[in-house]
Amino acid sequence: MFNKYSVSILSIIFLILISIKPLDRTPLEETDYYKTTISNIEKSYKNYEENINGDTIKVGWAKENLVPTFSTPMAGYGARKGADYEGINDSIWVRSVVFDNGINKSAYVSMDLLIVPPNLDKEKIAEGLGISSENIFFTASHTHSSIGGYLEGLAGNLFGGEYNNKVIEFITKKTKSSIKNAMDDLKKAKIGFGSIYASDYITNRLVGDSLGTYDPFLRVIKINRDDEKNATIFSYSAHATCYGHNQKNISGDYPGKVISLLEETQDIDFAVYGAGAVGSMSPRTRAKKGERKVNEIASGLFEHLIQGYRSIGVKYETKLGSERIDIELREQSFKINSQIIVRPWLFKFLVGDTPKYLSFLRLGDLLVVGTPCDFSGELVEPIEKSISNKSLNLMINSFNGGYIGYVTDDKWYDMEDINTYETYTMNWHGPYNGKYFSNLIKKIIQINEKN
Repeated sequence: MFNKYSVSILSIIFLILISIKPLDRTPLEETDYYKTTISNIEKSYKNYEENINGDTIKVGWAKENLVPTFSTPMAGYGARKGADYEGINDSIWVRSVVFDNGINKSAYVSMDLLIVPPNLDKEKIAEGLGISSENIFFTASHTHSSIGGYLEGLAGNLFGGEYNNKVIEFITKKTKSSIKNAMDDLKKAKIGFGSIYASDYITNRLVGDSLGTYDPFLRVIKINRDDEKNATIFSYSAHATCYGHNQKNISGDYPGKVISLLEETQDIDFAVYGAGAVGSMSPRTRAKKGERKVNEIASGLFEHLIQGYRSIGVKYETKLGSERIDIELREQSFKINSQIIVRPWLFKFLVGDTPKYLSFLRLGDLLVVGTPCDFSGELVEPIEKSISNKSLNLMINSFNGGYIGYVTDDKWYDMEDINTYETYTMNWHGPYNGKYFSNLIKKIIQINEKN
């Protein structure tokens, strides 16, 4: 007969068996999800060339404030324990830039949020605007001192405070308004792109600069309209974490400060920041944290950016295209060690589910790719080196509207003597994702090189 101790032991064993399982290490190229996603990319580009060439691109821009009038928790740090924001250090916005070549309309939308809400109703945003939701390219600044309340699940509540559907409705309304107002402001424009070396303000937080690499470039889109109004869209790969968890006032962190400095000049009327490949990347400054850190990195990046911006050449462009490409992944889970993972049902209960796709925006000779993750800055240079057509430029953004955790260089996946936050805690889809996402982006590049 079983005694109470036997029953307890058996219950524990049963709970373990239904909660964990072996880690799947099937080689990437042998997986069905890899083959399916490559096929999805190829199908997405059918008749691509004839569908992107149009008239001279017109550009419009607008922004809407994202500070709600009701109490809202902050997002970014679990140590805040879901506390509401107490004040406003500097404001936060959703900024939209709309492009139109007479055949296609595309919108580049960046939010001063931790991430673009995965449950954002993109169809509702696009409804009535004359643009498909698939042609809206989303990204975020990844500031850790912005509003929360929009992340579902237990993990979402930990990092973003208690969920409140009012926040999602508020973000949806403001985003739709910013896109509409940008559409009402379309003018012909010349467009250019440049990469500006700015290595002094970024460092590898995963393994350090002696073992790892970092992405040192500001990537800058320059827009000069025929009405003499000018704009820029720029990215950088340092995390927007200058303020720590003790910051209780809303702030756009260093990206917001750079934008303010740019818009104070006579060169730029409107500036937009989209987080680059921020995975594994931290801001590097002499100041340890807070406003001094923000001012140090912002003033440094501003000097690099404004000088580079002035030297970027521009021309009229006619190629415009954008799309979302659904991707499949290995099953989602938490990694316990190199052999064992939490079962997917338990992960879904704790974290929830999210859309999974790559997005892209083709703008003349520039290809902007959006990823559903903290995409590692270590992966950017090898991808850029794969470009054989040197007239094609590349900019990679994180946080495209889905969120699958971190995608890092595969060589760190099993290492335990590093900062394992990115490779264990926030790595949710098993091994080989560095290679997987790199191959997917390279495939998109290859097709765009032909067009």
